[in-house]
Amino acid sequence: MLDVRPFRGLYYNPAKVSHIADVIAPPYDVISPDQRAELAHRSPWNVVRLILPDGEDPYEQARQTLASWIQDSVLIQDQEPSIYCYYQTFHTPEGEEKTRKGFLCLVRLEDYEKGVILPHESTLSSPKEDRLKLLRACKTNFSPIFGLYSDPSQRVESLIEALTAAPPRFQAEDETGIKNSLWRITDDSVIEQLQKALADHWVLIADGHHRYESCLLYRNEMRTGNSDPEAPYEFTLMFLTNIDHPGIQVLPYNRGVMNLQRFDASAVLKSAGRFFEVREFEDREAAENALSKEGKIRSTFLALLQSMKSFYLFTLKSRVKLEEFYPEGTPPAVQSLDVNILHRIFIEQVLGITEAEVREQKYIKYYKDAKEEKKDFEAGRLQIAFFLNPTRVEQVVGVAKGGAKMPQKSTFFYPKLMTGFVTNKH
Repeated sequence: MLDVRPFRGLYYNPAKVSHIADVIAPPYDVISPDQRAELAHRSPWNVVRLILPDGEDPYEQARQTLASWIQDSVLIQDQEPSIYCYYQTFHTPEGEEKTRKGFLCLVRLEDYEKGVILPHESTLSSPKEDRLKLLRACKTNFSPIFGLYSDPSQRVESLIEALTAAPPRFQAEDETGIKNSLWRITDDSVIEQLQKALADHWVLIADGHHRYESCLLYRNEMRTGNSDPEAPYEFTLMFLTNIDHPGIQVLPYNRGVMNLQRFDASAVLKSAGRFFEVREFEDREAAENALSKEGKIRSTFLALLQSMKSFYLFTLKSRVKLEEFYPEGTPPAVQSLDVNILHRIFIEQVLGITEAEVREQKYIKYYKDAKEEKKDFEAGRLQIAFFLNPTRVEQVVGVAKGGAKMPQKSTFFYPKLMTGFVTNKH
């Protein structure tokens, strides 16, 4: 049973902060050092100082910063439990305008095996330990975990849609043109109906696996001293949106390969021919069109290789038996994912990069921006640049319900949620 709760959100005091755009930030794990410096420069109260603290003891620094902002009324707390509607209006790569509609709330933490909260990606220990230390120090959920539920009838949206006709509490447009709007909802009847409508649903984690698992670890630690099922550490801050809404947009997470010794592009192409049909394109547009068209039928991806001037399209040969590359019992839905075929066959079999080395990110770099990847390739920082089709939403659900996981950074649910509009202080 999905347990959704309103909460008394901690938010920026409009009397202190006149421009909310100056104090919000993207999720911590997509912020580069240069961007962190730029965000911190925008305002002494930018939330990046809390989610990416610095200093000799950064976690203690975050705790002290948060305490001072609360004491100085930079951050203030709502007096009534609320949910917070959060809409993002954006343009797709094709130029279509969309609005993703959802809301911020508390959700009871559940172990994965209960089937209420479903993961779809593998995680790494280091980021989890980092977020756990921040949670221990600040006892605050700063960034919402991005969750998807399935509601084809759009019943939940119908409950809250009329309430967003009023002016939002906060509205901000970021440098990429994405418009973020936030409304506070306090109507007990609406909240109760929303809770009932979602009670029998599952939630798929779209983004925030490391943070969710850090919350589980923190919850388990805290339970040793207090077994109260209503304790604040039993819940976490989530953004919930309908997977069946047209505002859902998934973009690919591409891969770059670097630092391989004795890299030989010709040898790579020859070795790949054991598993893939290889087509060469001199024209980029023709290559990208072929990637999109072929990807609707078979597993395929595109690549640039150093010392080669062309684009190469790799399409899995029909005679390849995928089950040979996976542990016994791996669902077919998992075996046939483009990103898994790239990892299991090309990266591991053709390039000889082990699964452990992938986790260490010794040879693999991830890109959500294809232009940035091409720039790195042209500068010689990558030996291979891979470009994939986006994973379809139904594929993500199939993997999660099958109890399996994708490689790290297999999906990019666009746009990213902004941090700082409202947080959950335990």
